[in-house]
Amino acid sequence: MRVRAHRFRAYSSKTTARVLKTQLEAACKLYNTLLHAEQEEYERNKRTMSRNELRQLALDLRKKNPEFQALHSQVAQQVAERFYQARERFLEGLANKSKNKKPHKFLSLVYPQSGWKLSNARDVGQGKSKKRKARLYLSKIGFFTLILHREFPESQVSQVCVKLEPSGRIHVIFLVEEPETQVQASKEPVKAVGVDLGIARLATLSDGRFLDNPRPLERALDRIRVLQRALSRKKFLSKNWLKAKRKLAKEHEHVKDFRRDLFFKLGALLAQEYDVLVLEDLNVQDLIQKGENKKRRLRLYDSSFSELRAVLEWQFVKRGKLVLPVPSYNTSRECFLCGEINKGLTLKDRVFHCPRCGFALDRDLNACLVLLRRAEWVPPGVPAKLRPLPPLPSLGLVRRGRQGWL
Repeated sequence: MRVRAHRFRAYSSKTTARVLKTQLEAACKLYNTLLHAEQEEYERNKRTMSRNELRQLALDLRKKNPEFQALHSQVAQQVAERFYQARERFLEGLANKSKNKKPHKFLSLVYPQSGWKLSNARDVGQGKSKKRKARLYLSKIGFFTLILHREFPESQVSQVCVKLEPSGRIHVIFLVEEPETQVQASKEPVKAVGVDLGIARLATLSDGRFLDNPRPLERALDRIRVLQRALSRKKFLSKNWLKAKRKLAKEHEHVKDFRRDLFFKLGALLAQEYDVLVLEDLNVQDLIQKGENKKRRLRLYDSSFSELRAVLEWQFVKRGKLVLPVPSYNTSRECFLCGEINKGLTLKDRVFHCPRCGFALDRDLNACLVLLRRAEWVPPGVPAKLRPLPPLPSLGLVRRGRQGWL
């Protein structure tokens, strides 16, 4: 079985939001109490507590402490499970040692089996404003209104997670268990596309189309700097500090949502038109570390190649189509026609010239064709010139306001 997450925006009353924040603080204190109990046990007996011992300790603490009784019993056990998983990752060398959690950073609660109920699903509005809403009840917290933008099997839900974002927005995530078998394509792959990722052009396709890099973080950097300076002047954990922190989180959240929206729409566009996706197997961390200057490293972070590649792969795999990663070494310097390496090519050179056969082509487009050849796919022809992807608004590149992109 594989687990798939369905995430929906949730709305609540001010009273329910306050109850949620109170329970998050209680869960944070319970986590820290378990951490101290684990440290004392190790100092006294030189052993660590097992998963069952931690879960039972969480229940015992809940019975004794009125503050912890505000939590649902299974939510309290899930806090113990979270601490156990963090400790196991540390012992395996995958994470740092667990430390005391800060209340303003403990932002999610999990209902693993029961304690939740989804009801009153209905369609509201008309035309473009038509939406599907539902009512979710979480035990010990209250009711939330969900915006259901897609269907999911309620009978197969294994966990429900309510998350309070740093910006103040609330999301509910349903974890659904699905069979491991993947959907197979109904026909043999016919069309393949090679995608070259870059900084100037976010994605260049082997058919000659390209998508300019909108650089959302770089464009919002001035606003982020102003908000960050305002936050640094506030007293830590004061009301004004929390307000300033929420404003900064909203700006970062918009950049993240803008980027993911663009990636998913690009992936859906390619997955509808092509059967095979050929990507270069980039080592993004190595590229960032070798960045010549601060600005280049910032643009590499802003481009988020790893996230873009993961989204593109997911869009193709979801439709039962093929994804072929190929080595990225010398893709920009290799000639598509004869395979000669142009060792004198630099980052400033935007046109590739082959020293052997004289072949000349845009360097990004040449790299796409090289990727296809390495994947043993022959393109139908070499595009004469580059052309942009469909109108930018359809790919989410319009933002209203003074900081907008057009």
